[in-house]
Amino acid sequence: MPDFQWREDRINAAQLLADGTLTVTEIAARCNVTRTTIYNWRQYPEFAARIAEHLEEFRQEVRRRGLASRERRVEALNDRWDRLRQVIEERANDPTHAKVPGWKTGLLVHNVKGVGGGENATVVDLYEVDTGLLKELREHEKQAAQELGQWTEKHAVEQTEKKVYITVGPDQL
Repeated sequence: MPDFQWREDRINAAQLLADGTLTVTEIAARCNVTRTTIYNWRQYPEFAARIAEHLEEFRQEVRRRGLASRERRVEALNDRWDRLRQVIEERANDPTHAKVPGWKTGLLVHNVKGVGGGENATVVDLYEVDTGLLKELREHEKQAAQELGQWTEKHAVEQTEKKVYITVGPDQL
């Protein structure tokens, strides 16, 4: 295999391959070479190493700025948690259903259901606790606690003759 010499088309191809947004055919067209040429370049350790370098730079940037950053994940969780709480607050302040018991908690959701058929059909208002919203809130709270190292799992082990309770944290599993 002859020595690999860096040229602008090879530098661009390595970057585009690392980016992962284009097909090999599209990369070849942008670099004015054939698909076979791209595949041949990939056989050179220098070319593969350059792609790996670009990928590592991207990973580092994601860690620094993206969701790979604990701070960013917790910030995003907190933002969604605030928005879910806003839904609860706005429901609680909606005067349309203010006389419905429990409506002012903001935890009820209003649905309408048709009952019967034909001339006997009637529409019934249904008010139910929004368990889906509550579950999302709990999941956000749990994930935030896990991200911040504030979450531990507790397990109990029971024997038939004597009871033995053991508390185990996630780092002890």
